[in-house]
Amino acid sequence: MTEQIRHTGEPLVSAIIPSYNHENYIEECVLSIVNQTYKNIELIVIDDGSTDRSREILEQLQKQYGFVLVLQDNQGVSKTMNKAIRQYAHGKYITGSASDDFLMLDKVERQVTYMESDPDCSLVFGKVHMVDAHSRIIEGLTVVDPVESVKFEGLIERNCIPAATMMYRKDIWEQCGGYDENSILEDWDMWLKFAYSGKIVYLDEHFANYRWHGTNQTSHTLKMYTAAWNLVQGWKNRMTPELSQKVLARRASITFAVLARNHKKEALKYLQFNHGYRDTFIWTNYSKGLVKLLFCWNSSNRK
Repeated sequence: MTEQIRHTGEPLVSAIIPSYNHENYIEECVLSIVNQTYKNIELIVIDDGSTDRSREILEQLQKQYGFVLVLQDNQGVSKTMNKAIRQYAHGKYITGSASDDFLMLDKVERQVTYMESDPDCSLVFGKVHMVDAHSRIIEGLTVVDPVESVKFEGLIERNCIPAATMMYRKDIWEQCGGYDENSILEDWDMWLKFAYSGKIVYLDEHFANYRWHGTNQTSHTLKMYTAAWNLVQGWKNRMTPELSQKVLARRASITFAVLARNHKKEALKYLQFNHGYRDTFIWTNYSKGLVKLLFCWNSSNRK
């Protein structure tokens, strides 16, 4: 691999897969990187303590394709990504995929071409196809499209960057200090670091396929929205007072609205009217949340 890297003349791309319990999808994920039209890629797969057949499948694939494979006890995505980049990645650019998603086969080629043409760009991303368990595109289903803003002021309100579509410069990642290992929203926090001090570019193209499992649980919702509130709070001192006031007020209202149905006690923490900022978005969320709080009940809520 080293001699190949020296003589291609094309920048090396480090593609990282943090693998965890996706035995049904991990081979498709790996092959979507192995079979890229762009060839100067080093693939790094770290299995983060899978308890299914993922490790067995990865060991077979590693023997066939010769990529870097690391097997470790479970540490979480943030620590796994930091380890992969700091210890194993040699590329100018970083890309990758969750172990249940897979890339368009010309993703890396298209994104390297753009990044090389725009040296000021720190991170580039695009759209995903939503696919089912059989890798069939689910028509009409989206998660973050359309993209409204990739500037810090828009990104702090809403994460619009699907991780599987990104490619970023490793040197900028290093300047940003890596992923926050105390957050479960490590991607969003990382994108904010890029946006705060650099340039993010959105390309209106599909770069990856995002697996839709349709198994969102209420406990997962509570964890994610609590983490989002903590993330925004952590960034408030780097915002202008006006932006901080707006973002915190909006985040409180939407968190209240989402949690009010199944997590009523927790939702009340976000029922805040002492913010100086008001708009239709906030009042709409509080109205919806109050209806759920008062009239939507089930047995688990009554405990």
